[in-house]
Amino acid sequence: MYKYLLCWRYLRTRYIALASVISVMLGVATMIVVNSVMAGFSEKMRDRLHGVLADVVVESYSLDGFYNSDEVIARLMDVAGGQIDAIAPTMETPGILHYRFSDGQVITRPVQLIGVNPLDRAKTGDFAEFLRNQKGELIKPSFEVSERIRDKTPAGSLLRSLADDSGEPLDEKMEKMIRDELEEQKREQAPTRGAILGYALATHHPGKDQPDVYIAPEGTKVGLLFPRAGEKRSEGGFDTFTVVGYFKSGMSEYDSTHVYVPLDRLQDMRLLRDVHGRGAVSQIQIKTKPGVRLDTLAEKIQVALDDLRPGFFRAYTWEQKQGPLLGAVAIEQSILNILLFFIIAVAGFGILAIFSMIVVEKTRDIGVMKALGASTSGVRDIFLGYGLLLGAVGSGVGMLGGLVFVRYINEIEHALSVVMRRKVFDDSIYYFDKIPTLIEPFTVVWIVVGALVISVGASIWPALRAARLNPVKALRFE
Repeated sequence: MYKYLLCWRYLRTRYIALASVISVMLGVATMIVVNSVMAGFSEKMRDRLHGVLADVVVESYSLDGFYNSDEVIARLMDVAGGQIDAIAPTMETPGILHYRFSDGQVITRPVQLIGVNPLDRAKTGDFAEFLRNQKGELIKPSFEVSERIRDKTPAGSLLRSLADDSGEPLDEKMEKMIRDELEEQKREQAPTRGAILGYALATHHPGKDQPDVYIAPEGTKVGLLFPRAGEKRSEGGFDTFTVVGYFKSGMSEYDSTHVYVPLDRLQDMRLLRDVHGRGAVSQIQIKTKPGVRLDTLAEKIQVALDDLRPGFFRAYTWEQKQGPLLGAVAIEQSILNILLFFIIAVAGFGILAIFSMIVVEKTRDIGVMKALGASTSGVRDIFLGYGLLLGAVGSGVGMLGGLVFVRYINEIEHALSVVMRRKVFDDSIYYFDKIPTLIEPFTVVWIVVGALVISVGASIWPALRAARLNPVKALRFE
């Protein structure tokens, strides 16, 4: 019992020990906050990456793809039909986008041109959840050029003004001629082929606290240049489309490069049809049913496709497809944890120094306790218990402080932004309206346990030194 009483007394009276408690507290709180924010960012990024890609992706090594997509899909259904929920053939190719800005300047950007059947693609991922109109509202997955979008073109505006004219009515024949001419202009200015542009391709962010400006609003006529298939050499193809919506995934890598167009139109323009009229595709996006092990399924698909055409196909899971990016985030988080853990390690050295000083100061007291019958293990346990108590208090308070900070991190960010007069967390960079956080119980537990282990470990050497003191020599210390 005397051991616990002494530990509690030292904790209350030795104010120098507060330095160690504060060090442990700050280390634990910092690690919990950083890990929660990193886990939140990682989870958001994984969700968005998974939303852009299907669960499993089958790709061809050739840019021109393969014409026997029906045969490939049939093979997939044979080997994994019970595990597949939806399939969407896709064609991807690099291209160049250009359109004319309002001041007449032509804007040219390299893009990744993706031909899809929008309804099929929406069934294999979160494609439909990323589609927005100019007001930021969700739109249905479609390339249809609606009348609303047609009316936004210059010809459409002129037609509207003619229809709304309150003056004297025009001659019926003259009015028909004008309308026919405007309809022709309208068809030229707004092709019936729609395209969905990446949000960052179509907008410009003028500065902080200002809304994005659309440089390619709905109804804009855009040109796309892309390579055509050829036996001897590839030639350039060109086509025009009308902007009918925007793809806003929140990942700049995709929002600044992806342009979605109708699959059949891209196959026609790239001359990717065989003598039987079959169009080529370069990818097959696969959505699996819940509970399917993606790695195992991808390996099974790979074996089946190698039997069909050896070395031509490659089956990836969405994580394997994004392996370098996800691996870089994991490595960054691990290195950051190692660096932050040094904060708690510094607190451990503080506990070691303080305990060594206490042993020197209390040498005579230790001798008295041993002379009164205290055992060697009892003296040792006093200092080990003291180290455990310091670690428990520091890690406990740090855990509570870290969890509270994570809970109100966005409110704290807002207050800091007001005080510093600048945005601490710029949502225009990360496309998050607030700081994402994710508290993982296992991570919190290992941080707290690690702090306790360091605290107890730092007190071992002083405890053994105190336990080995000879009572006679200790009583003669003063």
